[in-house]
Amino acid sequence: MDEYGAGIWSGWLRFHTPLRTGGRRFLTHAEDTADAYRDLKDAFPDRCPLTVWPDPGGFLPFANSIDGDHLGWLTEGEDPDAWPLIVWPRHADQGPPLEGGLIRTLLAWQRGTLAAPGLATLDEDDDPVEFAGFRPWDDSAYW
Repeated sequence: MDEYGAGIWSGWLRFHTPLRTGGRRFLTHAEDTADAYRDLKDAFPDRCPLTVWPDPGGFLPFANSIDGDHLGWLTEGEDPDAWPLIVWPRHADQGPPLEGGLIRTLLAWQRGTLAAPGLATLDEDDDPVEFAGFRPWDDSAYW
């Protein structure tokens, strides 16, 4: 967030403004997403295996796709820098935590070398440079 701030990567993966005030703030997004996951977990426990934030080790979402997938951390341990990254995919079974941190994951995804349930992939003929991009927004942004 220090380098790029909030915005959308490749017209698809949206990062929320952490310090936004009002209804579209990060905390509202995290709470709403956690509530939705809990509701689904109650109805379909085998399809929603994650513990949910604020419970220890719980899924804490911080980004989402235009297709309804969510990217977040598993809040395991005292060091947020060590929290595993995970995708809650909308149209796929829950996968394991992703290898590496957020920066490595974003780089691999932008380069077209990351395959994870819930993250869109490039087609075989796609040029990663053509699809790579970031569009920032501020507190006035609406999505």
